[in-house]
Parts: sequence; structure tokens; C-alpha cells
Amino acid sequence: MIKLLDDIYTWSVFSDEKQLNFNGWFIQNQSSSFGNVVIDPPQPSEKDLTQMQKLGGVQQIIITNQNHIRWTHEMQEKFNSLLRINHLDAANVNLISKKNFSHGSILAGFLEAIEIPNNKSPGETALYWPPRKTLILGDALIGDPPGELRLLPKEMYVDAQRAKEGIKVLLNLDFDILLVGDGDSILSGAKNTVEDFIHAN
Repeated sequence: MIKLLDDIYTWSVFSDEKQLNFNGWFIQNQSSSFGNVVIDPPQPSEKDLTQMQKLGGVQQIIITNQNHIRWTHEMQEKFNSLLRINHLDAANVNLISKKNFSHGSILAGFLEAIEIPNNKSPGETALYWPPRKTLILGDALIGDPPGELRLLPKEMYVDAQRAKEGIKVLLNLDFDILLVGDGDSILSGAKNTVEDFIHAN
């Protein structure tokens, strides 16, 4: 894993099919009551797993949407982690020890769940960390090309235009950093980049 920001580590798996990195996030203990958090984990290397263990293991795994299960089963088994997933997606996945959340839930004591309407997944959720002005996304927006944002291909949505409209919920948040599940993250000026995407076309 690479330490990207204070307490935030990342690792990636390159998708030949999508020609993008699939990113996982490891956030070091922000509360003794909750421990370390992993978000949308792609398959880590043995070196990554060793590093996670040295940092105290993984107490919670948060999934931003039903299509980002990735390596969750294996990681949950290895670390005996609590799994969190949006209640709108929970029935669509085969996972154990689920603890569901909904819009406005505070996860691991510091991340606010923000549901993004009309997206690919009914439970598509952004994770908002207000003091850090940081927003973590799953499939809501893709960081591609670097420094820009886009939706998934339009055939992935019931209505691509409504999906784009749904992104506007993010403009209610105060953020500067955008960490994405797919593609390249934006480490400054991220809200302006989201606004540019919404107002384009």
C-alpha cells in the first residue's frame, strides 16, 4: 500500500478490460471504538496484507455499492471484519455478518453516508469526511482521464441523464479531495472538477 494522505493508504489492481485502476482504501484508526477501515477492497498483494496486519488489521469493511464487493469475502475471513453495506444493496449480495446503513448514517465514527440517487446501483453511496474535506466514491464518478471525471458507459444505467442529475447531491458537500474507486483520484480542487463535469454538455 501507498500512504497517500495522513492516515489514508491505497492499493490498486489494474483492469485490462476497463483500462483503469480499481482502488482500495485503508484508513487508519480514527476512533478506538471502531478501528481501521477498508473501503471497496480489490485483491491486495501479500505485502499489502502484511502491511495491514502491522497497522492493526481491518476492523470494518465498507462497500460503496453492490458491484464493489471485490475481495471482501476473503478480507473479511482473514481479519474477521465487520461488513457495512447500504440497505438498498444488501439484498443483492451474498455476504455474511452484514450491518446495513442508510443515507446519513455515520460509519466507523467519522464517515457520513451520502446516497447518490438514480445511479447504477440503488445503494450507491459516497463517504464524506467533513473535517478532512474528503469524499470517497465507488462507481458514482470515474477518474478518467486523469484530472477529469466521467460516468460509467450509459448502457450501465436505467437513465444516464438522471444518473448525471443525481451527482448534484455532491455539490451540497464541502470537499477538496476526491478519492475514487475506479481511475485517478483528485487531491485538490475536486469540488470544482465535479461542478465542471455537471455543467459540461
